[in-house]
Amino acid sequence: MPHLIQQLFANRVLGGLRTGLAGCSLQAATLREGPAQDDGPGAAWLVFLCPAHSDGLPAWPAAASHPDDGSMPCGTVLDYRTAEQQLQSHADLWLTTLTGVDPQALGYVWSDVLDQADRVLLARFEEAGAEGQDSPLQNMLAVMDLARRAAAEGDLALAATSLGHCETLAQGLL
Repeated sequence: MPHLIQQLFANRVLGGLRTGLAGCSLQAATLREGPAQDDGPGAAWLVFLCPAHSDGLPAWPAAASHPDDGSMPCGTVLDYRTAEQQLQSHADLWLTTLTGVDPQALGYVWSDVLDQADRVLLARFEEAGAEGQDSPLQNMLAVMDLARRAAAEGDLALAATSLGHCETLAQGLL
């Protein structure tokens, strides 16, 4: 019989790999299964959590939880949603909070959303630099620029992947 993870992965295309907890170095003891996908079989996402975080990540509500034997580092998220759904998830979880940019106000035109978010982050970086502060914003700006350019070219999958890296960097800013 296949391992539980193999059963949950079966014949599905991974849309994104994210890190929901950048600061934890422990291995997972629990696998949380997100809600069912709207457009296909299986969960929209899977997140691997250590014992200390197994009840954490309230923004990632579980439809089911399973024991795990340390197959992934804590906080690893396997995302099976579409690129647009992943972009909305980034906006809901951190991008709007960090930048104030609301995708709905921009008609969910992701190139405009990411362009505006990039401008806000650049202004924050310049302000922090003017005060002589070191900031993780510098690293985030390089990746945000990639996301912005990818969205402008219509490659929302690359934009979502880039925001996955920005999400990890943003954890220290929120």
